[in-house]
Amino acid sequence: MRKATFALAVTAGLIALTFPEGSAAESTGVPLTIRVGTYNVGHFNQGKLGGYQGSDPQAAAQRWRRWIKEQSFDIFFIEEWNRHFDKSGTIDATKELLRPFFSNVVFGKENRYIYNGIGTHFKLTNLREVPLTHKEYYLTQADWQEGDITITLMSVHVPWQECCHASSIDALIAELKRHKYFICAGDLNAPDRNVLKIKAAGIQVANGGEEGWFCTAAERCATTKTDVHIDNILTSPNITIRKISAPNTGLNDQDHLPLLAEVVILR
Repeated sequence: MRKATFALAVTAGLIALTFPEGSAAESTGVPLTIRVGTYNVGHFNQGKLGGYQGSDPQAAAQRWRRWIKEQSFDIFFIEEWNRHFDKSGTIDATKELLRPFFSNVVFGKENRYIYNGIGTHFKLTNLREVPLTHKEYYLTQADWQEGDITITLMSVHVPWQECCHASSIDALIAELKRHKYFICAGDLNAPDRNVLKIKAAGIQVANGGEEGWFCTAAERCATTKTDVHIDNILTSPNITIRKISAPNTGLNDQDHLPLLAEVVILR
């Protein structure tokens, strides 16, 4: 397995606010509720390479920054990130949109279309990249230690290509079943039957689970009701998912909608 180069930013003050002294050192037995979101941001250009193409990238970046701030995510999974927000390459997207709100930011390898990351307040260790069955697609993984349990966080982008989609879904299921505690989120590019296949494997699904289906395929939501639930949040059986939504944001609504939820970790 080829190791990825990861970017890691840590701000001790924010970690201290999230984990008061001694609070993360032991398990309390009390369920922990956190706010999670996943968003295929489409390179800030509706799924096309090159960054934001409009005439006022500063104003557009401000809109993205405001939306991310308003969500108050504990963990934010992102796919199709772009190193620079704008087509001119003048705005560092990670610096401007993520680091103001997350004390830890990690990314996998920056491939042509695939660039998966995680932003969180929690301390992350054991950063790695797990490939799927297409050479450019992978999971960005990191471990979060919460008391005496280890929760593996994974940002995933599953290939849509016929050559590799079904086999990558199988590889994803196999990888998830290796972990006792996990939160995996991202763009699965999955028809509904493959979401149900993941669910049948004993994995909790936000999209297609107990609260129903949520269209995240943006413009297609208005014209069809099947195979448009392509983004998901997946968890191990000991982590429940609730309060799910897929809101329009005004940011990337032609390509993807985000999927948002609360997850409850049973410690």
